[in-house]
Amino acid sequence: MIAGNGDFVSARNGVQPRAAGLKKRNGTSNKRQLREVPVPETVPSTLLLVHVTAVGAAREIVYSGKLESRPCKVFSKNLVYFFVFRPAYRMKDGEVKSDQINRFPFVFVVSPDDLGVPFHVYPFDTGGAVTGVFDDRADEYVFLEDYELEPTLMAAGRHIAWAFGSVDAYLKGDLKPGLSQHFPQWKDVIHSFVNIAGLAASSHNQPDQRASAVEVAYRDHVPLGNVRFAILPKQYIEEGTARNTEFIDKLTAANVEWAIYDWQPNMTPDDYRDEISRVAQEYFEKSGAL
Repeated sequence: MIAGNGDFVSARNGVQPRAAGLKKRNGTSNKRQLREVPVPETVPSTLLLVHVTAVGAAREIVYSGKLESRPCKVFSKNLVYFFVFRPAYRMKDGEVKSDQINRFPFVFVVSPDDLGVPFHVYPFDTGGAVTGVFDDRADEYVFLEDYELEPTLMAAGRHIAWAFGSVDAYLKGDLKPGLSQHFPQWKDVIHSFVNIAGLAASSHNQPDQRASAVEVAYRDHVPLGNVRFAILPKQYIEEGTARNTEFIDKLTAANVEWAIYDWQPNMTPDDYRDEISRVAQEYFEKSGAL
């Protein structure tokens, strides 16, 4: 029997492993090994944050003038979530066809200027981690908090430089070759991170970008004024000769640039991931963030 934190139980044949999904510790982690990796010489100086939601929710964001901090079941606090650079997403029923444009992706690209210190920074999607999305690669004896980076944007940039070498490689999901070979096996957090992050690699047969997308969360609402760019369905702002002038005026008043993807009914939200990633990268390059 392993006693003390309640994450393991005794059984006649020994210790039973935990249930699916990364579990949280009852207390503070004492082995945040990803904070101790060598600091790269070159670290990205400009970071942009990406928030992906459904068109229906995005409309409320634009009209309310803010990305609202909402209750988070994982951390039991009000938080608003972003990924650094990557428009990674798996939407509810994302593989289900629909003719409702409100269910399809809308992307906000946000400047972190004046947002203050993040509540947390993690090297992957914490929501996916606790629901078991990464269980095929995760070490079941490493807890969620063990992976946490320092809660700063500088730490996010250092992690990208250390793990990927460049923002371009990070956008592709391709880790530095042999990254974990420099660490002994007792550095289990590092080895587990590398295994999880491999799920996002371009060489994976079904890459899931959430597995190595750096997650940044804030406690407070994020003003629409911090949004620099949006990606949305063409048919939400214009269709034939008709234009959604009220919505366009809201974006224009907030100084939000935008680009479109060509939505079609009876496609799935997941069908547009590659197109959205391409459009986002074009913006990053044009804006000088890459």
